[in-house]
Amino acid sequence: MIKGVATSIITVAVVLGSLIACGGSTQDLALTPEVYRPTPTPSTELSSIPQPSATVEISEPETETGSISDLDETPKSIGCTSIGHGDPRREEMLEGHELWLGKLTDSILEEGSKLLTGGSVPDGLVIDEKIHLWWVSAADHTIHRGLVDGNELQDLGPITVDGEIFSGMVDPDIIQFDDGSIGLTVLDGFDRSGPPGPICHLRSIDGQNFTTYSTLLDMEERFDPSLVIIQDQWWLAVGVASEDGSVTEIYSGSGGQNFTYQSEVEGAVPDLSYFDQKFQLLTCSKSGMRSYSSSNGKDWNLDKIIPFQGCDPSRITGSNFFAYKIESGEGREMEPPLHDGKPPRN
Repeated sequence: MIKGVATSIITVAVVLGSLIACGGSTQDLALTPEVYRPTPTPSTELSSIPQPSATVEISEPETETGSISDLDETPKSIGCTSIGHGDPRREEMLEGHELWLGKLTDSILEEGSKLLTGGSVPDGLVIDEKIHLWWVSAADHTIHRGLVDGNELQDLGPITVDGEIFSGMVDPDIIQFDDGSIGLTVLDGFDRSGPPGPICHLRSIDGQNFTTYSTLLDMEERFDPSLVIIQDQWWLAVGVASEDGSVTEIYSGSGGQNFTYQSEVEGAVPDLSYFDQKFQLLTCSKSGMRSYSSSNGKDWNLDKIIPFQGCDPSRITGSNFFAYKIESGEGREMEPPLHDGKPPRN
């Protein structure tokens, strides 16, 4: 279950491995998409960040935002509970993961700088002209929040959920609503036997202290959620791990409820966004990072395959910055995410 822990986090013998490795297949290479090579290290000065803008017939998403005002009374779903949560603990399999920050412009990846060793599956936002990141920390296997200052990452510590700090939520995906509040979508229930789940949505005012809001999708073997909201329509991408080639499924639901299947593409560990009047989707595969686009969220074009030795691609909303993870010193692509149904290591 892999936006990645879900990707190479733990071994095949452990459920966590299915959350943090990358997957896919090479059969679409017959499409002969363009291949781009990385260019030199970028500056992290926010003054260089273009602000995406889009006016679309189907809505006006303006990056990954939505309206929270008409959703405040949505009841919590029983699917997102304390089942599958545990005490914070050190996770050795994450100690070799590094968080990196580069740039992704017009499908050209400018490999950047390492921010942290011992963290995985990052996602981020630009808030008040600063890059904020959320990731899963090896130190306690909880979701942490931090601020990027130049090439340095200030770790602000683990988030709280319903007033508590615990292990068991992974694959953070972050959005900001029009009123400034923060939405965090996660894969829940990691600390229990069998496959983790469901996929849950949390809310916060400060980005550090969250409350459980609702269950988005309660299906086994779906991991690494990525969410965008266009007016009242919520679009959710999730990874599905397979030895034959991992895929990403796309779902949509009105007002964050009643999600229905729309389509699927090759590669897993998805990052879904909306700009330039199109849905944009990144996935990890053995052949590289696959870049897709769609005008309606259902019919997808494979635009590029970008050579990429990391995984967990994440566009930083409101910028052309790009967060990702690699394995320390390996210089190789992440392995495909697999899930064997075994409980996580204690």
